[in-house]
Amino acid sequence: MVTNEKPQIANKVKLADLTVGEFKALLREIVEDVVEQAIFELEQQLPDPDESKELRPEVTEQLRTYLNEKPAEDILKETDPGHHIT
Repeated sequence: MVTNEKPQIANKVKLADLTVGEFKALLREIVEDVVEQAIFELEQQLPDPDESKELRPEVTEQLRTYLNEKPAEDILKETDPGHHIT
């Protein structure tokens, strides 16, 4: 059974003290972080394909209506379920 939960490994734990599963999880997390950073850096170098485009007035109005009807907290939860406003 595969879970998406990341094991909590203390900063001062020696690699030799990790189980094989903990070590694999740590490697997976490192690789994910490196890939995410590489993708972010590449995206920053790409031109914005929407830079010179404008939204149609009806789309702008739909967005305004949506934003006025929903609290910001609900919108953030929909786009980022792990996000919490403090």
